Amino acid sequence: MTHSSLPVQAGCWYALRVVVFASALTCAATLSGSAAAAALDAQTAAIVADLQARIDALERRLAALERGRPPNDATVTAASAAESAAAAQPATTSDDMARALERALVREGGLLLPPAAVEIEPRWSYQHRSSRGLELLSIGGQPQLAQVERRSELQQAALGIRVGLPAQWQLDLLLPYASVRQRQTAIGSVSGADTVSGWGASEIGLNWQLRPVATGTGVIAALRWTEPGSSAFDHAAAVPLVSGFQSVQASVLFVTRHDPVVLVGALAYAMPRMRHIAGHTVDPGDIRSLRGSAIIALSPEISLRMGVDLSRAGSTRIDGVRNDASGGMSGEFSTGLSFALSPRLLLGIEAGIGLTANSPDFRVGLSLPIRF
Repeated sequence: MTHSSLPVQAGCWYALRVVVFASALTCAATLSGSAAAAALDAQTAAIVADLQARIDALERRLAALERGRPPNDATVTAASAAESAAAAQPATTSDDMARALERALVREGGLLLPPAAVEIEPRWSYQHRSSRGLELLSIGGQPQLAQVERRSELQQAALGIRVGLPAQWQLDLLLPYASVRQRQTAIGSVSGADTVSGWGASEIGLNWQLRPVATGTGVIAALRWTEPGSSAFDHAAAVPLVSGFQSVQASVLFVTRHDPVVLVGALAYAMPRMRHIAGHTVDPGDIRSLRGSAIIALSPEISLRMGVDLSRAGSTRIDGVRNDASGGMSGEFSTGLSFALSPRLLLGIEAGIGLTANSPDFRVGLSLPIRF
């Protein structure tokens, strides 16, 4: 029933009431002098009373409609209350979670920067490596088999740069400076210690987004070139052998997202180039790598990362002769936290533990990506 029809209905009801009363009075006057008039008067009074009750009910309903009172419907009331509560709730935090994951994914290589965006990332890392075994040493001019413990420490400060390019491309640069301290202990005394510093192996890479994460599983292809650093690291045990060689690496990375978790997996193949060292031709073997990690958004500002890196290097050839003791499997389990200090500033803390004999015993690192 619409409000525009209310006055018309009210007028009809009042007219009906007047007609009924007039008819009753006419009948009473006509039959007042006869014996049948009394019976008809009683019947008419009953009809009038019934009509009066109906008219009163219709008037009460009309008054309620004119005041705009809502229907007494529990279902409609509950639905309206639910809609009001939903409207009053703050927006979902999925966007906030997306921002936390996005910063961590960029560091992991699973997401590229938008065109013209620049991110500069100062880094620092420390790793420790130790080994123990029997070696033949010359002590007092006499050859002697002794227990030898070797320890090496590598500290590296680096500057990483990422630049977003059009057409879903990204340029990466890495400029490291490293310091290596090595110590050799035999029969409980320090028999040798050395510290070497210099520029580490620099890298330049191109990344291309083949498939966005929004489609289900994102795919990113990358090509990376490594340029060797200072020749002082050629005999440093703490620095991987291949870091002293030019190399090209191709990789493909897969990303799948299930908020608030992102899973990342990568396959890589690196081909170091041979070079001459101390008059010998050294040709390191190719390297195959597998990496898997999970990034979890703990809050809009904090994300947790856990991952495993595995790689297998082929045997090195020296002057064409294969050295079977070289190469082998290396692996590391790593975990870290990322803190979004501001929309443009992120603090990363990470630690890693070696899983094989060819891996560092442990590693810790700090990073501070700044986005422009």
